[in-house]
Amino acid sequence: MKIVLDSANVEKIKAGLEIYQVLGVTTNPTILTKEKRDFFPLITEIREVIGDKDFHIQVTGSTCEEMVREAGAITACVGKETFIKVPTNEEGLKTIKTLKEKGYKVTATAIYQVSQGVMAGIAGADYVAPYYNRMCNEGIAAADSIRQMASLFKEHNLGTKIIVASLKNADQVLQSFAGGAYAVTTTPELYREMVESALITETVGRFKEDWEALYGNKRIYEL
Repeated sequence: MKIVLDSANVEKIKAGLEIYQVLGVTTNPTILTKEKRDFFPLITEIREVIGDKDFHIQVTGSTCEEMVREAGAITACVGKETFIKVPTNEEGLKTIKTLKEKGYKVTATAIYQVSQGVMAGIAGADYVAPYYNRMCNEGIAAADSIRQMASLFKEHNLGTKIIVASLKNADQVLQSFAGGAYAVTTTPELYREMVESALITETVGRFKEDWEALYGNKRIYEL
């Protein structure tokens, strides 16, 4: 089970790296444009912050030629180890096939159906990124779909890993892992919700009160 930060905010990424055991960072055009910064300086700074951790950056072109050229520009800036995110339609599959032949790392994204994941895996994608919450909104059984993809990848030794995106709550994260996802990617805010709550705050507060009733403000190392 691996967690990935879905963000292009450098300060949030830095904070997340300090707290969590993070595999890497994912971005998409929407996330990147929210930062209102020049593209190449931004991804360069993110790469500097995360070091050799996984970095997933999405292309914006609509044709294979455009996407391959964008992949070249991205990796020239932040390294060939960067995962190029490609939408999983016909032109995307052509792009995945072409990029893998050229030695790129690829994440097939915008996946709503098991069939998309399977086709991306056959094309050689390193990762497939099903959109959990969006699938649910379309009446698609996301948890079952992830489970089926994971089973097929394992049965046929494809080597493609599942990184689940579009997650809105802790239950969706846990269901993704239960279904066989290798990783999930979501906002730092959702990870915080998974470990912080009013109940935890109340419990820790009681411990603090009991301790200070006997020892005052002294810490254990001061006794």
